[in-house]
Amino acid sequence: MIEAKDVSCTFARNPFSKEGFMAVSPVSIQFIDGERYAIVGESGSGKTTLARMIAGLQRPTTGNIYVDGMPVYGKHKVHTNYFKEVQIIQQDSSSALDPKMSVGRSIEEPLLCFFHLDKGERKKRCHDLMDLCNLPVEYYSRLPAELSGGEQKRVAIARALAAEPKCLIFDEATNGFDLPLRKKIIEEIVDLQRKLAFTLIFITHDMELAVVIADVILVMRNSTLIEQVEFSGDISVFTSEYSKTLLYASGITDT
Repeated sequence: MIEAKDVSCTFARNPFSKEGFMAVSPVSIQFIDGERYAIVGESGSGKTTLARMIAGLQRPTTGNIYVDGMPVYGKHKVHTNYFKEVQIIQQDSSSALDPKMSVGRSIEEPLLCFFHLDKGERKKRCHDLMDLCNLPVEYYSRLPAELSGGEQKRVAIARALAAEPKCLIFDEATNGFDLPLRKKIIEEIVDLQRKLAFTLIFITHDMELAVVIADVILVMRNSTLIEQVEFSGDISVFTSEYSKTLLYASGITDT
């Protein structure tokens, strides 16, 4: 289980000011193993900063993240095993992939770092991961620039899965894709989660995606978590006016 206890994040407005901008107000959340979560909010709501704290990429100003009761952030560094256990898929897969590194090398890198597999074992596991993520094995030697946006996203997912994480965080995973590709990527993500039973945390501004993907939906606004609901198809569980506004903007009604 991943737990955020009283975590907040404040960024300095400038080097000479003692005041700061609070990107995430103090919040406590539990993420149960194997469940699907969505964190929803408009741009600037704090959802990506919260995701980065959960992923070990942004140290909280207060509080801490815990995995199975163990703190992630120590006095000087992040718990070393955490980057294996929690992986994040960034919004822009093209910038997340090394343009000079082939698909095979990108996916095999975690296999070498975390499991120290030999070359033959890495290649076999890489092919298995490519197949799992609907990537043709002949793409093994291709560079990211030779792939479409959807294919680059699948490479990023395969690379993250290579670490055998307990949790995968998708930060606006379908932004910039057309509707058919968005639908396909979402279906593939949910299918992978069902097969592998990792905890899924999906960051999005789109309530329509959240209600399709998640068992639990967290709504953020102006750095604050304003609502957390268990969702099973009945939108009446949402009580805040802001959540209702997001539902309406996505074309979701109770009629």
